[in-house]
Amino acid sequence: MSTHKHQKPSEEEADRFAVEQAGDPNAWEEPIFVPPSSSPRPAWALRSKHLDLAAKFYVLSVLHRLGAEANLTFAQPDDVDITVVQESGHVLTIDVKTLAGTTDWHIERLRAKKDHYVVFVCYLDSVQDPAAVPEVYILPSMRLKSLVARTKAESMPLEFLSRETNSRETWRLLTSAPAA
Repeated sequence: MSTHKHQKPSEEEADRFAVEQAGDPNAWEEPIFVPPSSSPRPAWALRSKHLDLAAKFYVLSVLHRLGAEANLTFAQPDDVDITVVQESGHVLTIDVKTLAGTTDWHIERLRAKKDHYVVFVCYLDSVQDPAAVPEVYILPSMRLKSLVARTKAESMPLEFLSRETNSRETWRLLTSAPAA
């Protein structure tokens, strides 16, 4: 390595020096230790965008564990959060909706299309508990839209949707091949 006082070593020289010193514990300072925080989680950690992202990754995780070829989409139009490519090459799209502390969905505009599904992820227990498993309701968007059209309410209990559509934990809708 260059020993000129004011000359900064090149990136290659610095890398070479670090690799040479990597096995020598005396060449390095003590690692720093940062203790866990004793204060409660900050309010921003509980905001909906963080919980929405957690819900999307939860759905993606389950789909991957079931062997689905699923991908998270970013900045995708038309309420598409996840795409699933089935073995046949058929593609499904998924809109993930997140509920916290309730299973009542405040009805909002939704995209209804063949092969498009709405997955409700409901965190009923503390969202801060990493062991809490959310309730999941999976509905074809066309069926959901027809149910919404029949109601004049501003919200809809997911238990009602589950009774009407048998939508509780029906992951097979997203992982099986389409009917011919």
